Parts: sequence; C-alpha cells; structure tokens
Amino acid sequence: MRPGPRLLRAALRSSGLRSYWARQYPCLRAPAARAAAETHVVETLRTLPLSQRVGYMTVLRALPLAYRLANGGRSLRRATDEEGRHGMRVLAALPGFSEVVRSSTALALLGALDGRTGEGTPR
Repeated sequence: MRPGPRLLRAALRSSGLRSYWARQYPCLRAPAARAAAETHVVETLRTLPLSQRVGYMTVLRALPLAYRLANGGRSLRRATDEEGRHGMRVLAALPGFSEVVRSSTALALLGALDGRTGEGTPR
C-alpha cells in the first residue's frame, strides 16, 4: 500500500481533527481556510518516507477510537470546546497521539495562513 493523497485525505477526515480544529481555532472555520489547511496537511504528509506516512495514517485512523476509549465513550466530533481540549490532553498521554495531533494542527494552521487550496507542493 502506497498512501497517496486520497488515502491520506480520507485518514485525516476520519480522524475527527477537522471538526476539532474548527471549534478550537476560529481561523479554520471558513470553508476556504479549512480546505487550505487540509491540503497543506495532506501535501506535507506526502513528502514523508513511506513508513512514516503509513504510521501517521494509522494513528489518524485510530484517533477516534483512542479518543473514545480515553474519554469515557465521548466523541471528538461532538465534543464541546472544553470537552475537546480536555479530551485531547487525556489522549496526549497515549504514545504517538500527542505528536500527530500537535504536528497536524500546526500544519493545518500554516495551511490556513498560506491560504492555498489547490493541489501542489507545500511552500
């Protein structure tokens, strides 16, 4: 399996992070900013070596289940602002999740600031 943009985008969308970002960061609420953020994350992940891409994608896919297990069955997508922040702090104690959430959030914010929504090489 060679995770390309479609698989990476699907993993990001299934993670629940996009809704979390929109609640936590007002700059990611506009559709154009969300699209630019998602594109930036996906395009940056495409530059990683295959083993790291697969690992990152696996953690993104596992994130909703890990969040539920770490937070008493609560869903990341339905969490309020405060529940989301608290839940992410709990999730951060699990190996790997803190790094993926922190790095993908940083990439999303950079993508929104950059404002590019088209496919291509990240700046």
